[in-house]
Formats: sequence, C-alpha cells, structure tokens
Amino acid sequence: MLIDTHCHINFPDYADDLEPMLQRADALGVTRVVCIGMLAQGGREALALARRFPCRVYASVGCHPYDAARLDAAELAAMRELLRQPEVVLLGETGLDTVKAPAPLPVQEAAFARQLELAVETNKPVCIHSRDAFRVCEKVIRSVCPRGWKGFAHCFSDGPEEALGWKALGFKVSFAGQLTFANKSCEPIRAAARVLTPEDVVVETDAPFLAPVPHRGRRNEPGFARHTAEKLAELWGLPAAEVFARTTATACAVLGI
Repeated sequence: MLIDTHCHINFPDYADDLEPMLQRADALGVTRVVCIGMLAQGGREALALARRFPCRVYASVGCHPYDAARLDAAELAAMRELLRQPEVVLLGETGLDTVKAPAPLPVQEAAFARQLELAVETNKPVCIHSRDAFRVCEKVIRSVCPRGWKGFAHCFSDGPEEALGWKALGFKVSFAGQLTFANKSCEPIRAAARVLTPEDVVVETDAPFLAPVPHRGRRNEPGFARHTAEKLAELWGLPAAEVFARTTATACAVLGI
C-alpha cells in the first residue's frame, strides 16, 4: 500500500470525478492521500475532504511561497486553529522559491520562519517547497530549529548534495513524477534517489501537476504515485512491494497516522 503525501484534490480539476478517482487509486494500491490546503481557505477545503473520507484523505494547511505576502496575523491564527484538528496532519506547503514567486525573498523568509514556529508550537511536520533555494531554506530552518525539524522536501528536483542536506535537517525527500521523466535534466533527481534509502524517502504526485510516465501530459491523480514508487524500486534494485511498504512506513511515521 502507498500514501500520496502531496496532492491537490480539492482543486476544481477533480470536481466531476473525485470518488471514482479515489477508487482508481485504491485499485492501484494508493490507499491514503494528503490533500494540501493553500492558505486557510484551502485548509478548510482539505479538512472537509478528510472528514468526508475518514482515514482515506488527510489534510494540511500552509502558506505557499507565492502567497507569502498574504500571511498576516489573521491568516496565521486561522491556520493555527486548523492545525488543532486531528485530520490536519501536516503544515504546508510552505518554503522558498527563487524562480517564480512574486514575493521578494525577505518576505518569503519571514513567512517561512513564522510557519516553522507554528509547526514547532503544534508539533506538526512541515511540507517544504524549495525551488533553487536549499541553502536559504537551510538557513531559515536552522534559525528557528537549530537541531532541524521533521517533514518532507516536497517535489524534490535537486541533486544528491541537496538530498543529503535535507536528510541532515531531519526531513524525508519526497519524489514526484519528474523521477520518471526521460529528460537529461532529471538525471540529478535520479542520482539523488540512489544515495538515499526507503527510510529517507516518500512518494507524492503533486496532482493535478507532473503526471509521471506513462501518463505524462495528462491530468495527474493520486493513483499515479505507484509509478514513481516503481521507478524508485528500479533505481534501488529492490522489489516494488518492498519499496511500497518501506516508503509507506516512512510516511506514516512522519505524519503520525
């Protein structure tokens, strides 16, 4: 069995076939998903899905780096209240983006630090978005949590050095569909996987984005996490069933489910 540790099934993309899509995921062995809530409104949507599908869907809430300028006291208070709900198992996604985020980096850093403080306060793992930003993320994490923290390096897209850096910070590396892409630019991601073990790794889809091979170019969905896990098994030379079991155990330990 597998857990899709990061998907956006509260998006309108799934309005017409949410239950059949979850049934397809079940058939592929992906029996649990974490729905990522963007800002408090997204968190409320994710929580509603978790309550609609108990022990099948779990929720998160966080302020994406694109929205860093929107993280005011009221938004933070609403997030805190959501994190008190048992179905909300993760803070995020949060983090830093030096490529596409409209907010200046100092604004992103401040929002990230405030959310890390909230994660410590509520004892929640953190899902971190890091685009060309590992060293700055590391600096902010160490400033709030000198010994590191817990959670996932979401949609990992760097190389072995950064993967081991996340491990040193206490985080698991979360691989998505890019691991399966034939592009030469994705070779560092596969190299990163090779220096890790299933105890260092979880899988995700980031659905509806980044559908893996053989579904590339289509709307992604949680069941497709299986293809990423199978690619990991190939890279590690392990049976797929073993990778499924060990990465799922890793995810469950972090999420407390």
